[in-house]
Amino acid sequence: MPPNERRPAVSLPTPQSDYGPAHPDELSAVARLARLGFGLSRDLFDRYAALFGPDTVRVLRRPHGSGTIPVACAAHWMMDQWFGGSPVPVQAVAMVAVDPALRGSGHGKAMMRALLTEARSAGAVLSILCPATLPFYRGLGYGCGGVACQWSAPPAAFATPPSGAASLRPADPLDAAPLAQLRRQLLADGNGLPERTEALWTLALCPDGDPADLFRDDDGYIAVLPPRDRRLAVADHCLPSGATLGGAMNLLAGFRAQVDRVTWSGGPNDPLALLAGDGLRLDGREEWLVRPLDVAAALEKRGYPAGLTESATFEIKDSLIFSNCGRYHLEVARSRGNISQIEQVVEAPARMEIGTFASLFTGHASARALWRAGLLHGEEKMIDRLQRIFCGAAPWMPDRF
Repeated sequence: MPPNERRPAVSLPTPQSDYGPAHPDELSAVARLARLGFGLSRDLFDRYAALFGPDTVRVLRRPHGSGTIPVACAAHWMMDQWFGGSPVPVQAVAMVAVDPALRGSGHGKAMMRALLTEARSAGAVLSILCPATLPFYRGLGYGCGGVACQWSAPPAAFATPPSGAASLRPADPLDAAPLAQLRRQLLADGNGLPERTEALWTLALCPDGDPADLFRDDDGYIAVLPPRDRRLAVADHCLPSGATLGGAMNLLAGFRAQVDRVTWSGGPNDPLALLAGDGLRLDGREEWLVRPLDVAAALEKRGYPAGLTESATFEIKDSLIFSNCGRYHLEVARSRGNISQIEQVVEAPARMEIGTFASLFTGHASARALWRAGLLHGEEKMIDRLQRIFCGAAPWMPDRF
């Protein structure tokens, strides 16, 4: 794009689109779209609406008779997600659904474009979601941001905990404030974990509506649901020390007479999975998606490897958010990034589409892996610089929405 050519920051829905918060009398229509899109029962819809607030629901309307009707819906809210040891403001998106009789008419894309526009105006620099379909969201500039791994093992696999195991004590699962403090070190050490809202804490510790049984010490915690069908589900866990991890393993091993398998969600380097014995299985691996809304702000919000002093120049193409397009020069020092958009470059920049940048930004895919796959283009020395800048822990997120 020529430097002097002015374009709107974001490609907007058509003028005929009527987008905005759902009115109270539209919630039944939204519940119908959610049921047709995801099989969501009305009771479950009402629970989610109460947890997250009906003000999080957005609809796209079209004329009908003397009024309008919702033809697409979604929910979104703002929160922080941690990358490189720093919180990054993000938009979380859920429940994107279109009337099945009108699919293929562009309503889903119009819905998403309006959501992204609203979030960017509100200060979010990324948009994240758990996809029902990949091609649709890839076409909107989303890229794979990280994973959620579903693990399982027999209780006997935890029978040999590390020495110095702590004695965990029962605690109140309805008081998340002390748990959020315990979890904060995990946020800083890893990549991709969200700073949970009250609604996300409720879903983590009361996934079926009833509180899980919570056990903790001064370092971490584990929450389990009542055994069902010879299986024990770990609702949530934060095990940052060997003592807490050992206490959790003792707790799980104690269920060996009641259950055949223990199941839990975690990252690729989950501590329970690292220490489990015979019978450990990776039952599933799901990817969640990220869409950069403001490239420059995102790069300056996230953290970078301690002790690294490096710089890189790259060019990004974004067919939806035009202000993201251009050449960038990133300088990293003291774990922070300083970014500038430039017109002239001394050395050839690396080049990538916005979805590729999303995976590079989170650390889900390394610069060299993207380069070998033909998604990142440039000279090897520039690729190596990006490799050093965006290295870090594999991003993961157990929360689904």
